[in-house]
Amino acid sequence: MKICVNCGAEIENDTARCPYCGYINEEGARKKFQADLDDIRDDIEEVRKEPKKALLKGLSGGTKIVLITLGVLILLAVLFVLELIRETGDKPKLFLSADDQAYASAYIEVAGEQLSEAYENEDIALMAQIFDKAYSEDRVSLWGVSHYETGFASSCYMKLKQCLPELDKGKIEKKKAEEITYYCFYFYYRAYGDDGAAIFDPIREDEIIPIITDRLGFTEEDMEGFRDRVFFPPNVDRSKVYRATKKYYGNYK
Repeated sequence: MKICVNCGAEIENDTARCPYCGYINEEGARKKFQADLDDIRDDIEEVRKEPKKALLKGLSGGTKIVLITLGVLILLAVLFVLELIRETGDKPKLFLSADDQAYASAYIEVAGEQLSEAYENEDIALMAQIFDKAYSEDRVSLWGVSHYETGFASSCYMKLKQCLPELDKGKIEKKKAEEITYYCFYFYYRAYGDDGAAIFDPIREDEIIPIITDRLGFTEEDMEGFRDRVFFPPNVDRSKVYRATKKYYGNYK
């Protein structure tokens, strides 16, 4: 296990992306890419094992398969490099110097106080703003401060509200469907824990469950069936939510 450099959550070394914030994990991404390459090499090797069949197919058959496979291999390599450049260009700061450490400590102290005050006022929008500013703009992890879980839940809630209008469109994009599903699952399984219960339990009952049942088409029996597959207390695994629910996206209303 390792700590996500973006949100501070504990993730598996081999996962390509953090299941909680979506940030790319370089080590896991490289391993996944290598695994994809190995699969393609295996496919090529299978073609080579059947030379007679490949020769009979000629350019329109076996050779064409090899060329297509090589093209896919090159495309995967290019996409991987572009994604890696994009993600690593927005990495959190590495606070190595004494000045940087002092800045980080001061920032975390102030942001922690602001988060606690917003928590006392049950100001979801402000908690989300504080949380997102730290991670997205200032690249400082707030992991460990008081009400961190509620701050993260507030960020998820505000992002969910931004995504929901997509359900009113004729056809929802896969990325938006994935986001909405993850955020709804996050609240259904109460991943915000006891810290956020007073604020988000009523929202879960009044807003989230109706979205899940009326607009996403899941029953509560479905949700309980998904529990062991996607929920690892206190976290919801984003990538496993995607895999478990992607066939439902076309039914979203």
